[in-house]
Amino acid sequence: MDNNSQSEKETINMSDLFNAYSRQDWEDLASETLSDKSIESLNDIANDGVEIKAIYSSEDQKLTNPSGIPGVTPFTRGNQIGGHENGTWDVRALIDDSNPELANKAALNELLNGSTSLFIDSEKIGIKSINDLDKTLEDVFLNMTSIWFKPQVKGSVIAKLMIELWDQRDIEKPDRHGGLGIDPIGASLRKGTKSDHNSELSAVPDFIDRSGFAKVIDIDSSFYPELDGPTSAELAYSLSLAVHYLRELEKTELEIETVIQNMYFTYSSSSDQFMTIAKFRAARRLWAQITKECGATTENQKQIQHAVISNKAMGKKDPWFNSFNATVAAFAAGIGGAEAITVIPFSLSDEISGWDSERRIARNTQLLLAEESHIGRVVDPAGGSWFVESLTEQLAQKSWETFQQIESSGGIVEVLKNEEKVQELLKIRGSSHD
Repeated sequence: MDNNSQSEKETINMSDLFNAYSRQDWEDLASETLSDKSIESLNDIANDGVEIKAIYSSEDQKLTNPSGIPGVTPFTRGNQIGGHENGTWDVRALIDDSNPELANKAALNELLNGSTSLFIDSEKIGIKSINDLDKTLEDVFLNMTSIWFKPQVKGSVIAKLMIELWDQRDIEKPDRHGGLGIDPIGASLRKGTKSDHNSELSAVPDFIDRSGFAKVIDIDSSFYPELDGPTSAELAYSLSLAVHYLRELEKTELEIETVIQNMYFTYSSSSDQFMTIAKFRAARRLWAQITKECGATTENQKQIQHAVISNKAMGKKDPWFNSFNATVAAFAAGIGGAEAITVIPFSLSDEISGWDSERRIARNTQLLLAEESHIGRVVDPAGGSWFVESLTEQLAQKSWETFQQIESSGGIVEVLKNEEKVQELLKIRGSSHD
């Protein structure tokens, strides 16, 4: 007998070493602990009507490979076939101190200790002039650092200041990176005020022309949980808002692919880890569907995602538990495939630690997940889980239904004018929005 024949006979099918169990076997085993209750009694309904079962099997994955493969449309499993280019996501530090001097100190500290980009809250810092912004970013190498701005009602003012600062420091267009945070409708919804969104959007073509590789339009729904809105409605809102901006900017001389290239999405991330994982996966899939219908090339069907830990996940009674919530939320966003994550520093009394320690814990939460647990090096680690795939599918369908209802009602702007529609479709508490 030759060596090849011997080798073939000795080959063992590893699956033969494990007993095969059916779904009924698992249900019978679980039933032994439930007394007179049924397996179905353990099922739960999420806040947006998505069913969470106690046990999943291949029977729950009705489609053949519904997620596709990473780096291929509809990008459910991620935008890149090999995962993150540097092996991890962008650790984006929130800078929201009370004045430019303190904000600058915090920004430099973050960049020196592991954060890879800055997320600037210009309103809290009090940035009102080019000098304020210059002080905030003093000694920050703008040709090497991505600067992202939290959307504000008058976001175009801050965007102009950032462009002026790039010009002032002789930063060439290819070296301009980050996001200008233009989202007038979202900012007004978060604030509960009226917006002059047409005026804000009119400046977008000029911003795109002068911003180099920085993106301009931020579709921000990270505040949605604070308005008690469900996950599917958050996704539907973000998609409808993006479509509205596409329509409005298409009226200018901008090509639709140029507009899409300059969009990015900011979603909330919470300690409901599986729903968060499913949200980021479903969002990419739905955006790919929309952009494909718009005629975008495959490369421009990708959704660029920034995850911000929800403030609602941060309680006031037990700040140390907030650290746990933030860890789970960051883990879920990383597993879900977000390109950037911002962990909000949790509250501690000054006597216990101080603001610098809170920032350090928030930053190191991500660094431990990324550089020691190496979560970012695994492409779509939740993919193939019958539970996650089923949850992604249900969430995508529910979100798409709500999106279609918003569009049939005249679009997101018309819906936000009608408090009944806001309650019915977006499921958030009423206020004056548009």
